[in-house]
Formats: sequence, C-alpha cells, structure tokens
Amino acid sequence: MSAWLVIDGGQDGYTTAYTFARAAQPTGAAVTLSRLTGISAMRRALSVPGLSSAPAASLSADLENADGEITRAYAAAPPMRRRAEVRTAAGKVFSGIVTGLSLANAATLDIVAGLDRPLSDKMPLRTSAVWGGWRDIRTLPWGYGRVTVSPIQYGADQRMFVLLDHPISGVDVVKRDGVETPAYAWRNGLDSTGRAVAFLELAEALADGEQLAVTLRGRLHPDTARPIETPAEILFDIMTNLAGMDVTWSDLDDYRAETAGLTLGGLIDDATATIRATIDTLLQSTGSAWSAAMPGIAHLWPSAADPAAPAYLVTPLTAESPTATCQHDDIYTVLRVLYDYDHAAGRASRAVQIEAPDAIREYGRIEMEWNAGWLRSPRHAEELGHRILQAIARPRWRITWNQPLTDIAPGDWADLQHPLLPVSGRHRLSEAEMNFTGQSIACMVEAAAGAVPETVTGQLSSAFDPLIQAGITVEIAQNEIIFTARGDTGKPLPGAKVTLDGGIHRVADQNGRVSFPTVRGRHVLLVEAAGYPPSETVVIL
Repeated sequence: MSAWLVIDGGQDGYTTAYTFARAAQPTGAAVTLSRLTGISAMRRALSVPGLSSAPAASLSADLENADGEITRAYAAAPPMRRRAEVRTAAGKVFSGIVTGLSLANAATLDIVAGLDRPLSDKMPLRTSAVWGGWRDIRTLPWGYGRVTVSPIQYGADQRMFVLLDHPISGVDVVKRDGVETPAYAWRNGLDSTGRAVAFLELAEALADGEQLAVTLRGRLHPDTARPIETPAEILFDIMTNLAGMDVTWSDLDDYRAETAGLTLGGLIDDATATIRATIDTLLQSTGSAWSAAMPGIAHLWPSAADPAAPAYLVTPLTAESPTATCQHDDIYTVLRVLYDYDHAAGRASRAVQIEAPDAIREYGRIEMEWNAGWLRSPRHAEELGHRILQAIARPRWRITWNQPLTDIAPGDWADLQHPLLPVSGRHRLSEAEMNFTGQSIACMVEAAAGAVPETVTGQLSSAFDPLIQAGITVEIAQNEIIFTARGDTGKPLPGAKVTLDGGIHRVADQNGRVSFPTVRGRHVLLVEAAGYPPSETVVIL
C-alpha cells in the first residue's frame, strides 16, 4: 500500500502532495510532486498519566532536493506549523503539524501529531504584566468547579483583586490569615484590557504579609452560563477555548458518558506547562488514558471490554511475531491517592490509602502515590484508588505483534485469539507503530494477568487529615463573641469541643456555634471534633 505526504499551503499557497517515484498520483492536491524518498516509522501511544505519559507521535519525511527545488519552494515561506498528513489509498493514516525543516541534498520535514497545533506548545495563559506597573508578575489562572485560590492584586491599595481570568459562578468563602470574613464583595467584570475576569473587593485593605485565600466556584460555559465541572466538559474547554485546538463536542461523547457522575475542581495556573502536561494532570485525577490520535480522545483506564465495538482479530493468520512480556517493577500493592488540592496552601488537603492484602503477601509492600488533585469527593477518590490498584497489583502482560499496514490507532480494540499469547479476548491498543517503508504496523496491548485482586480501604494519612477551620461571626453582643467551628468542606461541626485560651470549654450547638464572654485582642481557640485531629486557630478581635 503506497503512502504519500500532503502539506497544506497556508493562506496564500497551494496544497502539495509529495509521492514516491512512479507511485500512483493522488487526487485532491493542487500540486503533486514525485519527490518523496522516505517516511520514518511513527510510534503512536496512549498516555496513562500516573503510569506512562507517552510522548507526542512524530515522524520525519525525506524529499529529493539535489536540484534545489524544495529550497526554492520554501525559502521565503517555510511550512512551519502547517497541517501535514500521510495518506494511503485507504485514507488518512496520520495528521500533524510541521515543526522543522532541514535543507541539503535531501530536505527533511519534522512533523508532530496534533489536531491543529503541537501538544508541546505552552498553555496560552496571560500574566498580570498585561495590566502594567506591578512589582510581582503572576500567571492569571483558569479554574473549574470548587477550588481554593490565592487572588492576584489588581488595585494599588490592596483592596481589589482578580480571582480568575474569566467569569465565575460565585464565591463561597474568603479567609484572611485563615480566618473567615464576610467583609467582601465579588463580581464578574472587565479588566483594563477589556478581558472578562472575576474580581474580589475587600472592605479593608490587605495588610503586608497577610494571606488571602478564596474558595470559589469556577468557570462558566461561554454559551449556556452553566458551571463547567465534569471531566469531559473541562477537557473540551481546555482544548478548544484555552488551547485553541480543533476538537468537536461529539469527539468526547463516549468519555462524557463514562464520567458523567464525576465533578472536579482545579486550577490551570502554570504558563510554562505544555498542553500535553496540563491534560495529563487533569486526566490523572480521573484515572484516564488519552491520545489526540485516538477516536474519542480519552477513556477511563483500564477499560471494560466492549463486545459491540469493532475489533481487529489477532490470530495465527493475521498476526506476525506475537510476543508477551511482563516486568516485576510494574507491580504496586499499596496506592495512596492524594486529592482535594488547595492551590492557596500549595498542597493536597486529603488522602486515602488503598491496599491489596493478597498482593502484599505475594509481592511485598510496594507503595505508589497517585496525584488526583482535581478530585473533591472522598467517595470518588476511593473508587479511583480501588480501580487503579486492582489493575496494577498484579503482573501486566505487554503483548506485541506485527500486521500489514492499516489505519489502526491507539485506543482501538483488538480481539486476541492466538495460542501463543497468555491472554485472550478484547483489549484496547496501547500503542501502534507504523512502518511506511516496510508497509507494516507493530501493535501492543497491555493486559493484567490473573483474577482481579481484593483491595481494601485503609486510614487517611495523618499528614493529610481533614482540617478544622474555625470561623468567627461579626456579631458581638453584651461582651459575647460567637465562634463557628467548621470542617474541611466548610460545613459547621455540631458537637465540637472548643477551648478558649486554654481555659473555658464549650460544646458547639447544631450549627457549630459557641459563644464566650471575652474582650478584644488575640485569642487561641482549640477545636476538637470526632474524625479530626485537634486544631488550634488564632483569632484577633
């Protein structure tokens, strides 16, 4: 099956098809030149963030240039960042972006897979430099779901701050040095550049060294004004509205159905991170695999077999050189899921530990941490931990074989029915490497060996226990101060024991409230509640 290369001509150029000598002429290109001398092998692999983050698929194509024709064609307008495709008579087998060109007797084009821009591009986040005149330049973040942020100074008097670089759903809690305050107002408006952002205004200016943390509900859908908080909605918004990629809503139909019950909360605030790394961080929180080359882009990992989906049959008649290998260092028997990341504090707020007792007895205690900072729900974190540990607490077979070149992508299904292979049935392709010269494709699937192991939930680690955060009302009546003890979710803690300055004890009522006769000044509250470690809070009245 002969292949050819198609390069988009840009706004003012002609689309050009480069073919091998004496190959059949393709249709659809404005110009066809028989100058293609070679196309490198191309590896396309799924990323499973947390286990294996695959590099972007790439290839190089060599063109005959002994007469300088390619040099003259591209001297004034090198085809940087133009669309490129490898096609065969059966259709498109690769699409990407031209990222490099080398000219000599042969011209070599470097092409990286991408929907319409390389995944190695940095996230196009703005910084506070767009406002001018500020001492500290900070990235203006995007946020989704319920998230805690450290606001960015906007007014010179330290009363006006920007929360996120887009409109938001609302503000839930504002804390100054860890103490909740009601003395604020928030609004969605336009900054000095005309960009829609979310503002916070304090009643009293922030003092030097005082820390401000705001828990809010993040980005709104630009068309429906609904909160964007499910994995597929967030992924689509990041790829299209932030990164500017050519993705359609229907591309994520299957992933949207898989993750419809999940809600996430997180922040994109690293302007040095690539698009790929940002997506990896998001999808690790859901335990997903993804590839821009895969139909549907993302799916939960590992996948349950889909008997209705098309599958490539792997038998002695269709597969060449089948092999199966496994490695001891792929096994983990204890998984610690870190979740509910607090961006103002710079750490995960909570963790849950999942263990596989039989696997621990068989292989020893082999621990792994799984960063799921976008997850907020303990139940979802626990479910994620069980699903991932059940896959990695046993050996995993890596099964490879070769077959004739065809349009097969990572994430497609293969039906293994080969007597030399240790597993059978339907499995998703984790890798597909195309060899255009040899007209073949090397395929790989990963499959866990044996029965699903039993997994159990352990205790929360003390380093990540929920935090008690005491709040104070502004109500002062007859020398009485009313305090409210709150848990890590912001809800009151009825029945909590509260001690003032090491002396007077009170038990919180059903609303988490206690009152003390006291005077203005500095006071220390010790809050103790079932399921939480003791917590001290300094309050200045």
